[in-house]
Amino acid sequence: MRTNDERMRDIKQRAEQKNRALARSKSRNRLLIIAAAIAAFVVAVNLILFIPYGSGLQDISPYKNSPYFPLMQQLNELTAKKPKYKNNFQAMVGFFSDIGKKGGIDFPADNSGSGESPSSPGQGSYEEVTDNQEQGVIEGDLFKRTSTHLFYISHQNAYSDSLTLHSYTIAGGESAECGSLEISPEEGSYYSGSPEMFLSDDGRTVTVFTSTYNWQSGGTYTAIIEVDASDPANLKETGRKYVSGRYVTARSAGGDFLVITNFSVRSAPDFSDENQYLPQAGEWGELESLPAGDIYFPDGAAAARYTVICRLDGDGLEIEGATAFLSFSQQAYVSQNNIYVTRGYKTKTEVYGREVYQRRTQVSCVSYAGEGLEIAGSADVAGEVLNQYSMDEYDDSLRIVTTTDMYELRSYDYDIQNTYVASDDSASLYVIGLDDFAIKAGLENFAPAGEEVTSVRFEDEIVWVCTARVIELADPVFRIDLSDLENITYTDTGTIDGYSTSLVDFASGTLLGIGYGDHMQLKVEIYVQEGESVVSLCSYEADVSFSEVYKAYLIDRENGLVGLHVTSYLEGGRYILLHFDGTAINEVQTVAIADDDDYDYTRATIAEGWLYVITESGELHAQAVPWLA
Repeated sequence: MRTNDERMRDIKQRAEQKNRALARSKSRNRLLIIAAAIAAFVVAVNLILFIPYGSGLQDISPYKNSPYFPLMQQLNELTAKKPKYKNNFQAMVGFFSDIGKKGGIDFPADNSGSGESPSSPGQGSYEEVTDNQEQGVIEGDLFKRTSTHLFYISHQNAYSDSLTLHSYTIAGGESAECGSLEISPEEGSYYSGSPEMFLSDDGRTVTVFTSTYNWQSGGTYTAIIEVDASDPANLKETGRKYVSGRYVTARSAGGDFLVITNFSVRSAPDFSDENQYLPQAGEWGELESLPAGDIYFPDGAAAARYTVICRLDGDGLEIEGATAFLSFSQQAYVSQNNIYVTRGYKTKTEVYGREVYQRRTQVSCVSYAGEGLEIAGSADVAGEVLNQYSMDEYDDSLRIVTTTDMYELRSYDYDIQNTYVASDDSASLYVIGLDDFAIKAGLENFAPAGEEVTSVRFEDEIVWVCTARVIELADPVFRIDLSDLENITYTDTGTIDGYSTSLVDFASGTLLGIGYGDHMQLKVEIYVQEGESVVSLCSYEADVSFSEVYKAYLIDRENGLVGLHVTSYLEGGRYILLHFDGTAINEVQTVAIADDDDYDYTRATIAEGWLYVITESGELHAQAVPWLA
């Protein structure tokens, strides 16, 4: 029999074993709880860091029966507020990467901003002062004139509360402003950009085209404003029309106006409000959306931006037709029967095992030969179009010059910005038949590798093209002969210092180039053809700044004159008149201009032996040119 002490010892041992077991159990439970907490934490971290962000797309199913629904689907993709990063982890890495690369946080830029009146006794007839690209197709400008009066449209600044239409008498040294009209925007709006105007054939109606931004709708529109100028001393506004989008350009042809605008759709638009995503035209407050059948949107559109074309009666501004192209650019060329608009895009291919991209251009043709507007067809070419002067219609064909290239882009995991690696630029020319819009001839990559197109001019079957490796300021000018499309030939000037931003057919069969010399100073050069070669005959150079806006130049072929506003540190602002006498080009006259007048907005003309210059502020300078009298 066990003693009492033995029994007590046994009870104590069992108690200790139970306590140890209980302790082990508690320890296991604590470990399980900690493990569960860690697992929950890991899950939470993954949820926070790696769960994908949403697509940003709106639910547009309520509009599925709308005729605009296919268009809405494309716009929804293009305007969705898509996140920069895929998830929070990439956002964190990208944030600290941005700090490391830029030395701080890169804050976004501020993008705010988007019965007949009798003629007066001395009114006179219309006189052309704009050097139009196409004969019979008049381009808008800041400046127009009759035989007795000048008209100029000025604005206070890039974002203006009003425009001022000025009228001046043409009377030599007695010339002066005789009237003006302040043109105010609609309530809650302001004007933006540079306006243009037209003057009717009888000189009695001025029509102003300008961009206007409305605070209430948050939209940009083009205002078309009609002014009675039958009495230049008493100008009166007579009507307005509006078209969605920022003003790009306009033409007057056959008594009608053709206006082209760029309408950008805002991010995540309200699809219940048509003015936010559909091009519209008409009276202010009563704008009507273009029908779905008049809006062209290509597969794979890359930008939520329309090029809008509207045709208006020149007498009363009644809308006679409108069409719009989604994802098209600002470039537009207007011939005597057709309007050409372009869409730039890129394609991807593989060269020597590496992915490379190539820029391409789709050109669409809209005919205005009949009533209204009609889409005639489109073509596709390699390269990028510089401007309207790179296109020309001739003998039932469209000729187009492009800068062609191949380049490589590299993207990184946590940076959505692609990195430009290399490019192989050149220049190409294509001839497109207007019967089927197929390429019928071409001259590809005729410029040296690395050259880009800086200016183009067409003269019937001859094409002049200036290309440049801009960094090195080398400037060959090519003369391309298209008289035999099966055997296109060309010659060039070889390497000439600098490059031209404008090429112009000029006096006595010469070619005029306006641009930069080898030190980025002004160079005005005359080219001629000698046998099978193109040579530089003479040039004028000055260490001044100047406008690259072609309409800012005075081009007088009959008298061999070139005029432009220039500025320099030592001499300030001045207007210079250059004369080409057949062998040399020299400065023959100077007009002092205030230093704060912008040379992009200066305009000039010559009438009856006098030079008239009007500056941005609306100030008129009249100076006799004795040797023209």
